[in-house]
Amino acid sequence: MIDVCFIKTGKAFIPEADAYSKFLNCRGLSTSVVESELEASELKARLYYRFGGVLRGCIVKGTPEVHEYHTASVGRFAFLKNISKSILASKPKYYSFLNAFVEGEYYFSRQIPRFYRDMGASDAVLSLRSINCEKEFDVCYFGAISQRKNVVPAISDLARQGFSIVVAGRTNSDDELLLSQMKGVTFLGMLDRDQVLHYLSKSKAGLNIMPDEYPLTRQTSTKVIEYLVAGLPVISNQYEWINEHSRRYGYDFATISSLDKRTFQSLINNPNAIISLEKAKKFTWEEILLEIDFLGIINRLIK
Repeated sequence: MIDVCFIKTGKAFIPEADAYSKFLNCRGLSTSVVESELEASELKARLYYRFGGVLRGCIVKGTPEVHEYHTASVGRFAFLKNISKSILASKPKYYSFLNAFVEGEYYFSRQIPRFYRDMGASDAVLSLRSINCEKEFDVCYFGAISQRKNVVPAISDLARQGFSIVVAGRTNSDDELLLSQMKGVTFLGMLDRDQVLHYLSKSKAGLNIMPDEYPLTRQTSTKVIEYLVAGLPVISNQYEWINEHSRRYGYDFATISSLDKRTFQSLINNPNAIISLEKAKKFTWEEILLEIDFLGIINRLIK
């Protein structure tokens, strides 16, 4: 029997599942990360750790579960979606939320204990700070493309200004064709994590584009966290989360709307655009999970 089974379902990118597994493995617990509830039900585990959506029923009757919600619903009828998830979901032994804002969007029982944990970056991202290699690209962008309507226009505008940009992520055929034809843009499609790290190390700055859509403007940008940990300056549109985050942690970022060759060079040369190594370590999964006593929470649930 294993100690914890982490269950990744759907299309969402869930790097935290692997981070949790690694963290617990290093402390003597056995874990497994699976891609479906059916696969999980065939494993014998002391604890099942699920990531929302609508988490109905239970994996194995009588076995405790943690339900994690790292985002609130988006798009049309988001409020109703959150209510539905809250009503239809089964009751776990523990909840995990990205932060108090995400928790507040749902209507789960207040009698069930919970913890908050923000998004983090791996130690492999932190190690990029020690790599001194030639930069091939001015800007990198990794993530959702066609799902966010402002991404392709922003990349196109940067390309017209003469920036070299490396782009990777899921896209539709029309946007893939547009990107592949843009001068100065290297479009790579979907990459594995090692490839992403390689191109991060080859880039001078990281691009973040967040739609002006509630609740996305209130939630942590994983891209920004990884850029900061890797030691890259950030280029972004202005919105609530990044404005508050940059003030709180004391770093400067360049806005897309004001970016040109001169402001880009100012960003690259600005020591306040790169957070210190000490601050960067606080954004790693290791430090985040230590701070919330993740091991202690899991141990209490499996014993």
